[in-house]
Amino acid sequence: MAENRPRISVIILTHNRPQFVGRSVDSVLCQDFADYELILIDNGSTDGADVCRTIACENPAIRFIRREDGSIGAGRNAGLEAARGEYIAFIDDDDCAYSDMLSFLYNLAEAHEADISFCGSDKELPGGIVLPQFSFDGPLVFTPEEAVIELLERRLLNLATPTKLFKKSLFDKERFLADRKYDDISATYKLFALANKVAGHGTPKYRFNRHGGNNSGFTDNDKDLAPAQLDEYFTAYRERTAWLAEKLPLISEYVHYSEWSFLLSMYRKIVSNGLSACSAQRDYCAARLREAGERHLESPWIKPFEFDYLKLYYDTEGIK
Repeated sequence: MAENRPRISVIILTHNRPQFVGRSVDSVLCQDFADYELILIDNGSTDGADVCRTIACENPAIRFIRREDGSIGAGRNAGLEAARGEYIAFIDDDDCAYSDMLSFLYNLAEAHEADISFCGSDKELPGGIVLPQFSFDGPLVFTPEEAVIELLERRLLNLATPTKLFKKSLFDKERFLADRKYDDISATYKLFALANKVAGHGTPKYRFNRHGGNNSGFTDNDKDLAPAQLDEYFTAYRERTAWLAEKLPLISEYVHYSEWSFLLSMYRKIVSNGLSACSAQRDYCAARLREAGERHLESPWIKPFEFDYLKLYYDTEGIK
């Protein structure tokens, strides 16, 4: 470890995950990149607080922070306040990094003088099944506009903070919102828009662990969609459209299309799965889609399957 400012600060935020957090921490301690610090934040655990404290006490390389129960965004902001590194990496407490992830992302960012770098990932399913995610040949280097489009298209990467290395200076301009459950959907796109360049390579260097207790587990099963989750997403997407349209006017039309595409997808999921508890959210989607009318039908980004959705859900009056 560097005695002064490390190259990378790795932040692991944990809450009631004693069965997973040890593996997550070990994956950082086994990195082949030595110039880092590990900040382990116990975000108010009631189950497993002693596990975190023991892990930290057994390894002086870990900086341990104990917080009262709070949001994910507030916890990550606390980690940013403590961080001394030039770059920031986030690892979720139920996932793990491969042993060369930090060196891979650091070298990628430095080679291309990029404020953000990202890698591919694997997804571990129950039963030990491992599937690749966001795998592609690289490296690829993007302008802020190109990077935001790739982020929102979710072809090469997702909105989650893991798999990415951020220049810490980006967080001088934007922090995580403390009043949201799904903090990454309200923060990651801003960081990408503020970056000078974004460099990516699709070699998997991170493993997401999918299990019943995932914070975003509903994204793997449409039947788990719930009103509160949808409402937060709707708010985040409205805010995202307004913010990006002003910050990156060159892609304003794409940003508006992206929200329209999301609303159409959510409308389909609510209707096709018979989610009666989400009737208010269905009506919200329908109203917003009616407002958009035919604005995006000639969009160069519209997908063939979205035309299929329109055939099902539009009639002569608009959305059903």
